[in-house]
Amino acid sequence: VGLQGRQGAHAWLGIPYAQAPVGDLRWKAPRPPIPWEGRREVLNYGAQCVQLPVIPDSDQGKGYVGSEDCLFLNVWAPTWGPTRIPRGDERRPVMFWIHGGGNTMGSGGSELTDIYDGSTLATEHDVIVVTINYRMGALGWFAPGALQATAGSPEDASGNFGTLDIIAALKWVNRNISYFGGDPDNVTIFGESAGGANVFSLLASPLAKGLFHRAIVQSGMLQIVPMATATAVTTSPWGDDLLTSRELVVRWLLAAGQATSRAAALSRLDDMSDLEVMTFLRGLSPAEIYGIFEESMFGMVSMPMLFGDGHVLPASADAVFASPISYNAVPLMIGTNRDETRLFMAFDPAYMNYLGSLPSGLKDQAAYERDAGYGSDLWKALGVDEVAEAVSRYQSDVFVYRFDADDWRNLGVFDLKVVLGAAHALEIPFVFGNFPEIFKIIFPDSTRDAVDLLTNSMMSYWAAFAYSGEPGQGRNDEQPAWVSWHDGVSSGHFMRLDTDLDGGVGMAQGIMTRDGIRQRFMADDSFNSIEEKCRTYRNVFREEIADLDDYASMGCQ
Repeated sequence: VGLQGRQGAHAWLGIPYAQAPVGDLRWKAPRPPIPWEGRREVLNYGAQCVQLPVIPDSDQGKGYVGSEDCLFLNVWAPTWGPTRIPRGDERRPVMFWIHGGGNTMGSGGSELTDIYDGSTLATEHDVIVVTINYRMGALGWFAPGALQATAGSPEDASGNFGTLDIIAALKWVNRNISYFGGDPDNVTIFGESAGGANVFSLLASPLAKGLFHRAIVQSGMLQIVPMATATAVTTSPWGDDLLTSRELVVRWLLAAGQATSRAAALSRLDDMSDLEVMTFLRGLSPAEIYGIFEESMFGMVSMPMLFGDGHVLPASADAVFASPISYNAVPLMIGTNRDETRLFMAFDPAYMNYLGSLPSGLKDQAAYERDAGYGSDLWKALGVDEVAEAVSRYQSDVFVYRFDADDWRNLGVFDLKVVLGAAHALEIPFVFGNFPEIFKIIFPDSTRDAVDLLTNSMMSYWAAFAYSGEPGQGRNDEQPAWVSWHDGVSSGHFMRLDTDLDGGVGMAQGIMTRDGIRQRFMADDSFNSIEEKCRTYRNVFREEIADLDDYASMGCQ
């Protein structure tokens, strides 16, 4: 039994799609849900999965929020009565949303925010919307050697439990979505940031084959970590300890008082049997698991995700789009926001002045815009253009966008057009048609109509893609025609999504490459010092693509 959502939509919230992964099921592949008898009320969102709080709460005392019993999904459908639910060929396309948050925070919906509420998208464009929770962080992606040695199946040994949760939710949709009027043979997976990376992982996973039929990646990148890294204690090229699975176990042993030093913890771990290690780990409380993590921006934790186990995911990301049979080929829409990295830089003391704990303005606007440009361009090169070039060798239905909208308010101390621009995640409200209260603050009233028009355009393109595998001219053929990345003559075609106040919606062309960005960076003499250029290089060029020869040639140490 569900409820009536906004705009008259039907909503079913907090439906379990797998058993609670607790006790002996912690760090195991999801098991099918236990059936229940009679009617079940699904009127409220299920608990979010365990994660650090977005805003640390010292009064809470436990250092985490959420529950391990969190494998729930939510469904929204257009308004229709019990006797009018579409059947057969009348069933509606399904849009299956995977939330972002660095694979360490977030949820598919909560009472605190309605940003992922599917009511508007469902009712205005006649689709079924599904959002999900999945295990995250150390509970979602974790593959120490002891787990692999004691696992009862390749899935249990993979460490990719968050990925397997998403696949389990897709299987639930395949079995059940017809009851809600959805078409299990027309499922579009879409997600943003880590959710976009997870869409990529489903394209890569042989276990997800046939469970979806179109894919939309918003600001995602495919990064698969070798299993050897998960079981090692290692550092980045910059000398920072990486939070690998083995490193996590070492820190938990130290926190539990089973060792008095790092070296002793490593020795203790080597002396323990695999069964002893897993018994120790499954005996940890969520508070103990999350007690080793330091507070971070938005509650995110930087740790390796998406393991190349060779069963759930291929051993290397490089192999995913190497041939037309190495991935699950479906129509693909993919894009980034023009100023992706500004969301993160806006909270970085290296760029922002602070008055106490409050940001009080940019230190150097020119440096801020320069560094954000490099980081955002590289995001587009790695997450979009390289993928579009590779996939277009095998299929023509690849569509690329760039979100450019930046008509934000000037707050005096902060000109949000400069500080945020078209930053990471700002496209999400336009896709769902839901704008939280904070957006009413950052939008000047004078831009409201233009924002609404862009919202309508983006929702229309996304829904058209779900219906046909092409964004075309939107659901009602009223939008500018969206041309594929390779139009048969040349590559690099992308849809620029902006308000009518600043360029509007229309096609553009251009290709970003990592080598082109690297050369531009190396020749850039606008930095105030070698130290500043070295710091920016470390921030822009991630560990797996950094060139240490370039780094050394600049005089960096």
